[in-house]
Amino acid sequence: AGTVLKDRVGRVLEVDSSVDLELSLPENVSSSDSDVVEFLLLQGKPIEEPVAQHGPFVMNTQQEIMMAFMDYQKTQFGGWPWERDDMVFPQNKGRFALLNGKETTPGGSATCNK
Repeated sequence: AGTVLKDRVGRVLEVDSSVDLELSLPENVSSSDSDVVEFLLLQGKPIEEPVAQHGPFVMNTQQEIMMAFMDYQKTQFGGWPWERDDMVFPQNKGRFALLNGKETTPGGSATCNK
């Protein structure tokens, strides 16, 4: 078994590591030096396990998916510390995490919010 890819018209292609792939834009697509095109190609060994997916949840069985939904509805994966579900912070605030009333930033500084 190899890697499964889809071509530009949706056909499924299966390749293995012995095949060289060339990624290119279709001829009818124009590009300039200011256009940026990025490709992400991932490879991994099959884990030979069943996969069930629904929304953002990926598990092995539909029963595990239902349990994940119930866990999310009950705890929102550990609790949501904000007063609103759609909380938005100012762009200049930067990245941070809040855990047990302590706010941390990627630089490692921490402040206590009560």
